[in-house]
Amino acid sequence: MKIRTKLIIILIPLVFLSIFLISYIGIVNFTNSIRAEIIEELKLIAINLMDKLSRQMFERTADITFLSNNNVLSNPNVTLSEKMNYLRSMERAVKAYSSISIYNNNGIKIGDTRNVLIGTNDSKQHFFQEAIKGEIYYSPTPTLSKSLNQYIIQFSAPIYNKDKEIQGVVVANYPINKINDVFNKIVSPHAQTESNSNSINIDLVSKNGTIIFSNHDRKSILHTKPEIQQLISSNNVENTYALINRDNNNSIINANEISVSSSQGSGYLDYKGSGWILILSEKTATIFSDIQRIVNQYIYIAAIIIIVSIIIILLIARNISLPLSKLMKKVIELGKGDYYSKIEIKSSDEIGELAKKFENMRKEINKVNSNLNKLVEERTSELKEANYYLTLKEENLQKLNKELIIADVAKEEFMSMVSHELKTPLVPARGYLEMLLRQKKIGELNEKQKKFMDIIYRNILKVEYLVNDVLDVYKLDIGKLRFSKKVINIRHLIDVIENDLRLLTNEKNIKLNFEILVDKNDYIFCDQKRIEQVFSNLIKNSIDFVPVHFGKIDIEVEIFSDKSFVKFSVKDNGPGIPVNEVYNLFQTFYQIDTSATRKHGGTGLGLVICKGIVEAHGGKIWIDKEYDKGACFIFTLPLVNDKGRG
Repeated sequence: MKIRTKLIIILIPLVFLSIFLISYIGIVNFTNSIRAEIIEELKLIAINLMDKLSRQMFERTADITFLSNNNVLSNPNVTLSEKMNYLRSMERAVKAYSSISIYNNNGIKIGDTRNVLIGTNDSKQHFFQEAIKGEIYYSPTPTLSKSLNQYIIQFSAPIYNKDKEIQGVVVANYPINKINDVFNKIVSPHAQTESNSNSINIDLVSKNGTIIFSNHDRKSILHTKPEIQQLISSNNVENTYALINRDNNNSIINANEISVSSSQGSGYLDYKGSGWILILSEKTATIFSDIQRIVNQYIYIAAIIIIVSIIIILLIARNISLPLSKLMKKVIELGKGDYYSKIEIKSSDEIGELAKKFENMRKEINKVNSNLNKLVEERTSELKEANYYLTLKEENLQKLNKELIIADVAKEEFMSMVSHELKTPLVPARGYLEMLLRQKKIGELNEKQKKFMDIIYRNILKVEYLVNDVLDVYKLDIGKLRFSKKVINIRHLIDVIENDLRLLTNEKNIKLNFEILVDKNDYIFCDQKRIEQVFSNLIKNSIDFVPVHFGKIDIEVEIFSDKSFVKFSVKDNGPGIPVNEVYNLFQTFYQIDTSATRKHGGTGLGLVICKGIVEAHGGKIWIDKEYDKGACFIFTLPLVNDKGRG
């Protein structure tokens, strides 16, 4: 690292930190004092608002108490129509209620100023049960009135006759939007602006956290918010403040908003309170906008001081580092191979002494470099000779590679010719045998003749299968086995396999069971004939090894939980496969029993072909070593999604 860089790294942070600490301390002290003043004003506003709200609720309580003891409602000589007209006149005078209703002692609504839901039985409603007991009731949380289609607070009281007996219940429905009249002229402490500017957010909350009124989030009414509940529980519902932030997930994150809360306390006079809590909140960006301007000024001044300091530091560093820079330039030239440029630095200090040392070193390096050049020239000559011989060997390898390609082509032609020549005599022989066995036009065979002909026919088929297997294995080995792939329905594929093999298993009294755990709309992308060949090889192997009279083969099809592959299982109740033979079964021409007297035939190519076909489709095949009831072969194929199907 250059000395100039070191000076810059050391001095600039020192200047920056000094300015930053001084500015930070001043800003923090100033903002703390302003914050405390604003919070105290918000707390005072919250207390005054809650007092106004309690007074309004007291007035509603006084109204319902007045109606409870009113001579008009309790007078039996006054008709119900006259009573309702009286209540309507009171409703118009007070201008505070959505409707006023009268109930009889059985909880049946017999009158309503809006004439809605007359005859409704509300005997089980809390407001009726409390009032019929002789209590003055007001609901602690609003309810949604279906008839009025608005949220209301219900005030109820008993109606007494002249003998002080309860002869009914009067209910006044107070809409919560009337609460807005209390909060419509809140003045923000920082700007002296009214609340309709949305500067202060107001939430009236019940003691369990249910929002009763909100001037900024109407959808939250009668719902709870986690940050509100946390604010209530952390502050014990006392007059205090906390810094919270409401984001879209209703979670408390950081100090982006100031909130203060005020509890209702014991209410006002006869109104004993509903346990409500008033929460006022205002964004700190709005409250502290003036503080932010001061902070910006501090930042501008600090930036100017830092820039001036950097210029001074750069000038000082340049005077100190200039001789070193010249020396560095010469050393770089020396490092690039310029051993003839002299190093001359005019300086009487340590840098001058260092320059002399470098000059002596340059002379020594120049001498050593001359000797190295001679050695390099000698070594280059040797490498050219070695490269010549390598070129000759490369040409020989290319010649051998061409010969191998020609040999592969000849091998492929030979395999095609051999398979053709083997199949040519088998086709007419099989045709004539089928005519002898299935047609009577050329004569009737006796049972002994049919038996011998059938043996010959089966062996011809075995030779054909052997030729086909050898050719398939060869094509798989050289990667030229062709596939005709298309999207195939899994259930359709299994139905075809079952129809093809069911006759063969029935002839040998073998139970063939299918358990298909796939949907009718599940597909795979494959060559259907080749996959049928895989199933045929696996099931025919099982047929050879299961017991004669109690043989059982189970075919299971299921889809992996991640919907990526479909798994096919072929299980039988045969003797099983020894553990030490499992890893060899997929090798070409491998047989577990290689003795001349082995009971089961086969070429040892079937499983090799199965493995090649499955892997060519992007799947895997293996033997379940944990299956102990016989042999279990499993292979997988990729499942086609909706996009692949389309």
